[in-house]
Amino acid sequence: MIETMKDLVVAHALPGDKPGDQADAMRQTAWGFHGSPDADGGFHGSLADQILWLNSLRWVAVVVVAVGTLAGTYVFPVLVDPRPLYAAAAALLACNLAYVVAAGRDRRSGQRSTVLLAMVQMEVDLLVLTAVLHFSGGAANPFFLFYVFHVIVATIILPRNLSFAVGLTAIALFGLLAVNEMNAGTILGHYPLQLSAGGGVWRNPIYGLAAYVAFACTVMIAQYLTRIVIVRMASKELEAARNSNLLRAIINAMSEGLVFTTPDGRIVLCNPAAELWRLDGTGQDRESGSGFPAALVRHIKALADGGPGLQGQDRIIEFRTGGPAQRLIVARSCLVTGLGGAPLGYVIVGQDLTEHKRLEADLLARTEQVTAINETLKMSRVRMAQREKMVALGQMAAGIAHEIGNPLTSLSSVVQYLNRKCKDPDQKELCTVVDHHVGRISAILRRMLNHARPAAPEYRWVNVNEVIHNTLALIRLDQRAAGVTITDAPNDELPMVWLNPQNLEQCLLNIAINALDAMEAKGTGHAHTLDVVKTLRDEMVEIRISDTGIGMSPEVCRRAFESFFTTKEISKGTGLGLFVSYNLITEMDGTIELESECGKGTTAIIRIPVRPKKDLIGGPAPETDRPNGESTPSEPYY
Repeated sequence: MIETMKDLVVAHALPGDKPGDQADAMRQTAWGFHGSPDADGGFHGSLADQILWLNSLRWVAVVVVAVGTLAGTYVFPVLVDPRPLYAAAAALLACNLAYVVAAGRDRRSGQRSTVLLAMVQMEVDLLVLTAVLHFSGGAANPFFLFYVFHVIVATIILPRNLSFAVGLTAIALFGLLAVNEMNAGTILGHYPLQLSAGGGVWRNPIYGLAAYVAFACTVMIAQYLTRIVIVRMASKELEAARNSNLLRAIINAMSEGLVFTTPDGRIVLCNPAAELWRLDGTGQDRESGSGFPAALVRHIKALADGGPGLQGQDRIIEFRTGGPAQRLIVARSCLVTGLGGAPLGYVIVGQDLTEHKRLEADLLARTEQVTAINETLKMSRVRMAQREKMVALGQMAAGIAHEIGNPLTSLSSVVQYLNRKCKDPDQKELCTVVDHHVGRISAILRRMLNHARPAAPEYRWVNVNEVIHNTLALIRLDQRAAGVTITDAPNDELPMVWLNPQNLEQCLLNIAINALDAMEAKGTGHAHTLDVVKTLRDEMVEIRISDTGIGMSPEVCRRAFESFFTTKEISKGTGLGLFVSYNLITEMDGTIELESECGKGTTAIIRIPVRPKKDLIGGPAPETDRPNGESTPSEPYY
């Protein structure tokens, strides 16, 4: 498109072109020369066609010389010796045959040989014309005007310098004839016409007729050549106008904006797409660049100040249009030069990349979404593998529990039998302790079996304050809690919650044990606290358990609920505590999340609905909702 713009500018010859350049361009347009200009300004893209036209005129010249010689010998006997004239006609015929053959070969050769052939033809034609005039009266022959035709033809088909050379040759040859005539033929010989000189040559009717014929031929041939030039110029001018209209239509139909500026920064061409870059969308005060974005105006000024020195990225600009619908435009500028290499101005072509950038951003967002989905799928595969491990572990735990369960049953029976038979209070107390620990082992085995074959959960209406209080009572017995201040302010506004108390207790124990480990890892030189805060928000009981331990990084927080993930030493953690807690809370339709900061501590946030959605259709009403204020004694839950 930039090259097309260059052609349009050259065709219209913007102000500032040199007169010689315009003349050469006109001659190129008139004769169909479409090649590049030579150093002397000539154009020779169709010179071979002009040579063929000259060859056709030469056939006519051969016939005219032969017929004129016959007429001068037999009709008007004015020639002294017609044989040199016949020889000149034969020489012209032979030369023309050679020219035709050479012209066919030059069409396949380069431009330089074509110009040389045309130059040789014009010089030889002048020599033949001089010979014909010399043997038919010399300078007194009225047909000496035919020198003018050769000069005109040379000017049409040859470059400027060579056409001047042909003109000088014609002047020199006619001067030679004149000098020979003044010296009575002592230089080249004298072949006067057989005319009666009484009263002057113009009194001779034959000379008068010859002069009249020569003048008439001169007028007719000059009119013929002029008519050819005018017709071809008109044809090429019409073709140039059509091309100009076509180029303007193409430029106006472009979706890209196009602006052409002169070397001093004036805007002389701006297509409709570029008009949309203006703030108001109008074309007022076009030359000043009014309304265009500031970045484009600065770029035009930079081109005017030092355009030829701008290279590479300096010729590419990016800007946004004004108005409510801002568009992103990326434009590139290019120098336009005239026929002589002088700068005519700069063409700036801009493309609207708004939709491209939007699609690019959309593609990037979708790529991120696909990446996130792939990451989710990857994590899902990891979780599936971990669940398979848990299934294998549960199956193994079921076998272990079955094998240990039988001896424990026997041991429990023996202990109970001894407890009934013993009379000593100390021994009975020991039997009670043994039976209690056997019960604990049995409870552990039941939990292992529940992992392998979960039993139906025992949901009931539970007082969350009571569950938390009993859980913290167990935590205080741990030796790691000796230097920790544990606070638990009861919230009497909390309603009864429908859940499995053992699941909530296990979740709280796991979180509290992790908090004790984190505070122990931080060291004993700090005042450690474990705070439990309970609130009711949107039918959800929120429990916040905060510690002052070492805290966790965001990456560790994100993976904390994965199975077998732990930051503890191998002998101190299995990575199942928070994983189990997450599953237990999720089973209650609740949520659990972590807020942590390295070096300051961690807060576990548990949110439990007052009643899970899956249990809304089952279970009795809580004690506070029963009619007539009836209540039932609370049942033990562990």
